[in-house]
Amino acid sequence: MTRRMLRFLVIGLLIVGMTGPVRSSGPATHDVAADAATAPCRAPVLSVAPSGTTSLPVVSRALAAAPATVKVGYSAPFTGAAAEFGTNGWRGIQLALEEINAKGLTVGGKTYRITIVRYDDRCEPTEGAANVRKLVLTDRVVAVLGSHCSSVCVAMADLLDGYKVPGLTIECAADKVTSPGHPFYFRARPSVGLMAPLATPRLMKIFKPKTAGFLAINDDYGRGFAQAFEDELKKQGVSTTVKAFFERGTTDFTVHLTQVKTAAPDIVFYVGVTPEGAMILKQAKELGLTPKIKFVGSEEMSEMELLKLAGAEVLEGTYSIALWGKVPPQFAERVQKKFGAPLHYAIIYGYDALWVVARAIQLAQSLDPVKIRDAMKRVEFDGLQGRIKFEDFGAFKNQGRYAPWLIQWVGGARRVAE
Repeated sequence: MTRRMLRFLVIGLLIVGMTGPVRSSGPATHDVAADAATAPCRAPVLSVAPSGTTSLPVVSRALAAAPATVKVGYSAPFTGAAAEFGTNGWRGIQLALEEINAKGLTVGGKTYRITIVRYDDRCEPTEGAANVRKLVLTDRVVAVLGSHCSSVCVAMADLLDGYKVPGLTIECAADKVTSPGHPFYFRARPSVGLMAPLATPRLMKIFKPKTAGFLAINDDYGRGFAQAFEDELKKQGVSTTVKAFFERGTTDFTVHLTQVKTAAPDIVFYVGVTPEGAMILKQAKELGLTPKIKFVGSEEMSEMELLKLAGAEVLEGTYSIALWGKVPPQFAERVQKKFGAPLHYAIIYGYDALWVVARAIQLAQSLDPVKIRDAMKRVEFDGLQGRIKFEDFGAFKNQGRYAPWLIQWVGGARRVAE
């Protein structure tokens, strides 16, 4: 081979190394494994022998050691009335991400680190749907976490089925999120329809009510919660004397609480986000409803955020359904140290959710979203919230189920009610 031919060969190798492989500008398929394998990189380093002959290209060791990444999406409310839940869900995801990436995920003998791509959906279904499209078609994620609002989850689930990318809600509670269900959408926590039969025996034991009332947000979640508990209590001979619904963003609950005062039920279930719950309890105390009428909040009202917003005096003697009772103290300490914030159930849900996806990727030994979905059906472990396992039963698909807790606020502290 002549020196001139050798020079052309070296130049050609350099050009190929600098430009890298050509990829389509619009992804027709969702092949993240191929993305990882063909990620842009620096040109290979060529070594020239003293004799003038050219050796084979040698890739930089630093480049070869760089970990590959796999993208997981997250859609959540980071602004608006429900921002508390997205903020805390993201905190939990970050904690899990630290643990997972410290070791990495081994797939086919190659180590990967997870990268989270997240967007704000403001608890709006149209925003959640737009986020799914971006995450799948532009960011090319292998799975999607979110959202926190039931109406958003329903909108996301339909799209994820079409794209054949697995999704896992962080906390959406309405039954219709997984009933009749979606082949590519999962939920670890029990829905409100499942919570009601699991929680009612404990409620009957503690309160022994004859009548009940409901004050709930006017959306899928609020109406589903009220209907599920009304149906279960009716089986126990408890009649409903008042049922009122309010719009998101309501700050004056006087009219609703006056209805409650007139009906005078033994217990009242109040359902909404924490700021709404705090205002409901403050105004209920001003109207003299508490402590005579026992107020039982939805799971949002079992968090320390409610204490911060309402104060210990307002909360004293009130109750809440809860989806976590106790967690290892070192986890709560870690949350406080990293974020300067108290533990919140959305932190627990977010933490468990990312671990579900990580375990599924390991089980699947693939970055193919369909294979990851199949592996999620086999995932089973003890999470912070309870036993994580996805089942198909009754009208539910890809649904978890574990018994909820009941907590009481006593002296500014969260206590498990037995």
